[in-house]
Amino acid sequence: MAGNGGIIGPVNTVTNGCAACGVASGVWQMGTVYNFVKNSDWVYNFSSNDYLVVAGGGSGQNQSGGGGAGGYRASGYGPAPLRGTTLSQKWGTFPVTVGGGGVGDSVGQAGQGQAGSDSIFNPGGVENTSTITGDGGGGGGGASGGSGGGGGSEGSSPAGYCSPGAGNTPARSPIAQGTAGGTRYNTPSVKNSGGGGGAGGAGGNAPTSNPANGAGGVGVPNAITGSAVSYAGGGGAGGFCQGVGGAASPCGTGGVGGAGGGNGSPPGFGNTTAGAAGTQYRGGGGGGSGRDGAGQMNFAAGNGGDGVVIVRSNKYLTTDSACAPVSSPDGGTSTFIAKFNASANLKVTSVPSISLDYLVVAGGGGGSTFGAGGAGGFRSSFPGGTKVFLDSGANYVTIGGGGAGGAGNGTGGIPGTDSFAGYITSTGGGGGNIDIPAAQKFSGGSGGGSQNPAIPGAAGNDPPLSSPIAPVQGFAGGTGIGGTGCSGGGGGGGASAVGTNASPGSPGTAGNGGAGLTNLIAPAFPGGTVYAGGGGGGGEATSPGVAGGSGGSGGGGPGGAGASPTGGTVGTTNLGGGGGSAGLTSGGVYGTGANGGPGVVFLRMATACKPASYAVAPGTNTTAVVGSCTVATFTISGTLTL
Repeated sequence: MAGNGGIIGPVNTVTNGCAACGVASGVWQMGTVYNFVKNSDWVYNFSSNDYLVVAGGGSGQNQSGGGGAGGYRASGYGPAPLRGTTLSQKWGTFPVTVGGGGVGDSVGQAGQGQAGSDSIFNPGGVENTSTITGDGGGGGGGASGGSGGGGGSEGSSPAGYCSPGAGNTPARSPIAQGTAGGTRYNTPSVKNSGGGGGAGGAGGNAPTSNPANGAGGVGVPNAITGSAVSYAGGGGAGGFCQGVGGAASPCGTGGVGGAGGGNGSPPGFGNTTAGAAGTQYRGGGGGGSGRDGAGQMNFAAGNGGDGVVIVRSNKYLTTDSACAPVSSPDGGTSTFIAKFNASANLKVTSVPSISLDYLVVAGGGGGSTFGAGGAGGFRSSFPGGTKVFLDSGANYVTIGGGGAGGAGNGTGGIPGTDSFAGYITSTGGGGGNIDIPAAQKFSGGSGGGSQNPAIPGAAGNDPPLSSPIAPVQGFAGGTGIGGTGCSGGGGGGGASAVGTNASPGSPGTAGNGGAGLTNLIAPAFPGGTVYAGGGGGGGEATSPGVAGGSGGSGGGGPGGAGASPTGGTVGTTNLGGGGGSAGLTSGGVYGTGANGGPGVVFLRMATACKPASYAVAPGTNTTAVVGSCTVATFTISGTLTL
């Protein structure tokens, strides 16, 4: 036995405080370990962690100022002036707090809007070194916070609630986390309010004439997840007199302010004067509510949007909550991203030893009139690729739902939702587009088809994700030529091919859905072995008899015909197919786009390697023996215990 309180085993030779090759292997003397740790000379594992921390947005004020955005802190992937420093941290467990949005004033309630709450990565550490804090946005009516609330008009705000709130309160350095709200403008005849501050710009000041109010301050884009998403925009101000509500943040995360009716306003003016809520998990400020035509506070102010915390690391990440999924854009090679929509714990550690083949298919997008839904994202390791590594114990599996189809003219299809298995994420398919340039997201795992020839089919593989069997998770949708009197909509993209474009003629043709991919990870699956096909485009109004496009192989729903108001066909359940788009009659009657199909997850491992604790839940999910392997099939969200 070694001396100095040691333990049995060989004694390592130490040179300059380090083991040979810098690796602490073998058996160490206890006293030596104690001294190394005490003097910070022990060999630790470190990770490089980028972060995005956005606090909850402040709510709007009743008939007054917009709420300030939650504080915005980021190490990178956004505008250069707002970038902090990547954290270098020892492996370990880190608590994460996600701040909620402030609750808007209820009907008839006077006073300042409610502040959002703070979001914090690793509370209790050293700020900017091991801890990052974003402070909640200030409430409308002049409260200070991460970004300040807009100033309220005198007629609608108690004394002291009229000036704009300051941003970056308390002060965070070296980069400010937000900006001030906009100022009010008050005269006996004009009572306008300021917008809430945003991360990228101050809230708009109240104009000096009716009818107008201040817009929310601009938010900022950040691509830490792989594609740019806007965060922390200020809420628009509500109208007190005959003023329209202030616009939401240009980045789209703050709520729109309610319109003001005011006494003596024109008939019907001010009937829709509630403030809109800030966007969830983006930290947007809530919109101020307006005053109705009778001069009453009959509409509630908008809630602030909840915040979010996202960590991107070069080491393996795991969390203890299904509300904080971990993804890897490269299939677990070098990048892991944890997104916290609710408070939980983050663990940075070595990659687990339990490996499984996977097929993860997301929900397909819904079709619209003409434009078809894109297939859900497709990612797989089978056969022969790098597997996913999961922890012992319960592992969350999430099945993405199919997006809803658009009903009638001007309503695009809704994107499908993501599927998760461990750190493998596949993105929901894009919804079908009907002449909407940018008001809704139509890209996704595979992109939705379009109606208008001036608007191309949406992109697939958004955000960019790869896997051994599928270098991209999906392809773009096709472009339609609806409205020309001779054709139809573009097909949705599929896992292996783009959706085809519609073509003119007498009659023309609607686009077909892109084909899916075959995968034999579960050869006896009842739905088949081809997954993630795009939806078919819809037939044109003035070409009676033009059939809708065919759905892509792998569950894509066919499009509706143009001779009647035929709806599209739903994407196949648990294949992730895109929903077919609807047709349009010569009389101008629109059919309804079809829903996309829900996704599916398969996890396969050698039966001989199964731990005794192996189980799937709930009971709707199943296991089956395929040769020398066991395959777990998830058709609904659940857990795999290892």
